[in-house]
Amino acid sequence: MSPEDNLFLKTFFQNVIDSPLSPQDERYIPLYEDPSLVGFDPVEMLARAIAWAPGESVQLLSGFRGTGKSTELRRLQHRLQDEGNIVLLCDMEEHLNLSTPVDVSDFLLAISGAFNDSVTRQNLLSDPLQRDWGDRVTSLIQRIEFTDLKVDLSPISIKANLKQDPGFKRRLQERMAGHVGALVSEVRGFFAECITAIKRRNITPVEVVLLVDSVEHIRGTSVNAEDVQSSVETLFASHPDKLHLPGLHVVYTVPPYLKVRYPGLGSLYDPGGVQMLPAFKLRERNGTPLALNYDAMERLVSRRGDWKKLLGERALLDRLIKYSGGHLRDLLSLVSAVLRLAERLPVSESTVDTAIHQLRNEFLPIADNDALWLAQIAKSHQTALVSSNELPVLARFLDTHLALCYRNGEEWYDIHPLIADHVDRQVKDAQARSRN
Repeated sequence: MSPEDNLFLKTFFQNVIDSPLSPQDERYIPLYEDPSLVGFDPVEMLARAIAWAPGESVQLLSGFRGTGKSTELRRLQHRLQDEGNIVLLCDMEEHLNLSTPVDVSDFLLAISGAFNDSVTRQNLLSDPLQRDWGDRVTSLIQRIEFTDLKVDLSPISIKANLKQDPGFKRRLQERMAGHVGALVSEVRGFFAECITAIKRRNITPVEVVLLVDSVEHIRGTSVNAEDVQSSVETLFASHPDKLHLPGLHVVYTVPPYLKVRYPGLGSLYDPGGVQMLPAFKLRERNGTPLALNYDAMERLVSRRGDWKKLLGERALLDRLIKYSGGHLRDLLSLVSAVLRLAERLPVSESTVDTAIHQLRNEFLPIADNDALWLAQIAKSHQTALVSSNELPVLARFLDTHLALCYRNGEEWYDIHPLIADHVDRQVKDAQARSRN
C-alpha cells in the first residue's frame, strides 16, 4: 500500500475515534435536531424546561453509552450560552470513583467541588468565594471529627481520594451517614452564595446552568455491579430533593437502566423529568428500512473520511450501518475495524465481514437463559420482563446494549443486530437439547 494510502487510513482512523464533539466541530452531524429522523429533539426539550422554569430546575438525560449524550450536552451548552445564560459543564469522571457504590454524601461533595473548579476556571467569582467550598468542607469535617480515617483531610486531598481511593470513599460514606443533613445544609449554602454573587456581577438577569456529564458511567465490576446499580437508583430515586440546588438549573446524565429499575422516575424531577436519547432507528418497528436515516448515517461517516475511497460502494457502507443497529459508537467501531484490517483500497467485502465478526465477538458468549430472553425481546419489541426480580438482568442488557431502545412516538425495543442471528441459532440449539 502506498504512503499516501497509509496516511489516508491513519487520518480516517483518528477521525473515527469516539469522543464528544462540539456543534462547531466539522465532524458534527445534527442527528437529533431533525424531527424527520428521530421525531423529537431531547436538547430542545431540556432547553425549554430551563427557559420556562425560572430560578432553578433539575432534569435527567439518559441514553445508551455511545449514543452521543456528551455531544448533545455540548450542543445544549452552546444553545443556552447563545441565549445569554451562564453554563458550566462538569465531567464527573474527573471527580468521583465511578466503579464503586455512590452515596448522596460523596456525590454532593463531588458535585460542589466540580462546580467550584468550573467557577474558578471561568473566573466567575472573586477569590474569597472561590475558596468558600474548601472552607465549608474543612469546617464540616472538623465538626464531625474524621481523624481516624488517617488521611490528609484538606479539600485538595478529599477531591483526590473521592476519585482514587475506594476505601476512603467507603469510610467517608459510613461516617457521613449520620450527618447528611449538615452536609446538605453546607452544600446548599455554598451554592446559594455562589449563584447570588454570580448574578450580582451581571448587569442583565441571567440563569445559571450546571450540566453534569458522565454520571451514567457509574457502573461496577463483575463483583459489585448490582450494588453499584442499586446505589445509583437510591441516589436518584430517594434523594431528588437533595439534588435540587438553590438558584441553579441542573441536568444530570443517568444510565438507561434507571428508567427500568424505577418506573416513574421522571415524576420526581419536574418540570423536565427524564429525556431519553434513544438508539438511532434504522427501520420501523415492522422492519421497514428508513432510507433517510441510512443517509444520515452516511453523512456522519463522510464527515470523518472518504468512505467511497475506503469501501468503494454504498452497499458495503449500508451493511456496516445496518449492523451498528443505529448505535453511533458501534458504527464508528465498525469503520475503525475496517480501517485497521485494510490491505488495499477499496477494501474487499470479506474485509467488511471480518470487521463485523470482530465486533460481534465482543458481545459473546451469551448464556442460554439470556439468549431465550433476548429472543423474546426481538420477537415482541417489548422488554419481555416477567418478574421485577429480573430487573437487574434487563438493566445489564441495556447497559451493555445487547438490547436497544428505539422511539417511534412510543418506545420499543430490539436486540442488537450483531447478535440477532447468533441468538436465533443459540435458542434453537438450546430447545433441541431440551427435547433430547
